[in-house]
Amino acid sequence: MATDIIINGRFLTQGITGVQRYARELLPAFDALLDSRPELRVRLLTPPIDHDSVPALRNIRHESVGRRQGHAWEQLDLPRHVGRAVLFCPGNTAPVASLLGRGRVVVTVHDLSYRYFPEAYSRGFRLLYNRLIPLILRRADRVVTVSQSERRAILEHYPFADERLIAIQNGGLPTGIDEQTPDPAADPTVLYVGSLSKRKNFPGMLAAAIRLARTRGTRFVFIGGVPQGLTETLSSVPDDLRDHIRFAGQVNDWDQLLAAYRSAHCFLFPSFYEASPLPPIEAMGCGCPVIAGDIPSLRERCDDAARYCDPADIDGIVAAVEAVLDDPAHASALRAAGYAQARRYSWHHCAQATLDAIVGTGEQA
Repeated sequence: MATDIIINGRFLTQGITGVQRYARELLPAFDALLDSRPELRVRLLTPPIDHDSVPALRNIRHESVGRRQGHAWEQLDLPRHVGRAVLFCPGNTAPVASLLGRGRVVVTVHDLSYRYFPEAYSRGFRLLYNRLIPLILRRADRVVTVSQSERRAILEHYPFADERLIAIQNGGLPTGIDEQTPDPAADPTVLYVGSLSKRKNFPGMLAAAIRLARTRGTRFVFIGGVPQGLTETLSSVPDDLRDHIRFAGQVNDWDQLLAAYRSAHCFLFPSFYEASPLPPIEAMGCGCPVIAGDIPSLRERCDDAARYCDPADIDGIVAAVEAVLDDPAHASALRAAGYAQARRYSWHHCAQATLDAIVGTGEQA
């Protein structure tokens, strides 16, 4: 018996952060799985969009519907075109009309960071999510989140979602990109990839970078967007160290990202909060030793393949970087463990488990 599935493609009209990366990686992985699933008929619905913005797909049919954009499109235009199909929403939100209707809805809720770090979000954003997320957790047929750590955190706030909430870890390196051999730069270089935000501990990383650049000449590369409110922090880099601490901004080109991972001597990720972060596993797949914050989600994601540090302890962050830079044997062991850990994650596996959840047979993965 055929099953009709619609993917909410609003993510293709948004800027690329971890949520959009997740959806963009799942899309071709779903498409490949459909080669052997002829009983599934899948459509990707988007707002009006440039055709070149949609990836080439063999089995998933793309349709632009409605005239609106953003939340208005998702809430008003999208539900009118779902019919009796299963609706999959990969980006935290879903149409209220579909949630309250009789059709099957599956939603990925990546995290509750708007609750944990309310100061990082606008009042309008918090109002929307404080109403919509509980409705999703109560009304969606299945809710996917991206780690067991985040599942436990969500259930602390919304215990009623226990039976419908499942954890499926994100993939690792992008589909079609294999492990990379490191090609370290001549000078010791430390890399960070991600949002330059307080919850990611950017001020702490910058303090460590300034100290290591001053005392050892270590070079740092920060790749990621800068939220409002941190401009002053960026300007705190002393003039004589600006050649050692580089801010590359948001980078979405994979050739550039892979080159950055491969050239770094270690990857620093002492975050205060994560759900299922992509950069540490990407770094591992590129042979870059990883230093991570000692928090449950990073322990779950990286296991024994990272060196851990207290993200609140600048001295500890500095000591961890020095240990990796000064001990080739330790760095080599982390590199080997990182390769093995990166092989545990694939977007194929993530897509398979998610597709099973969409059609109603999924268990936790």
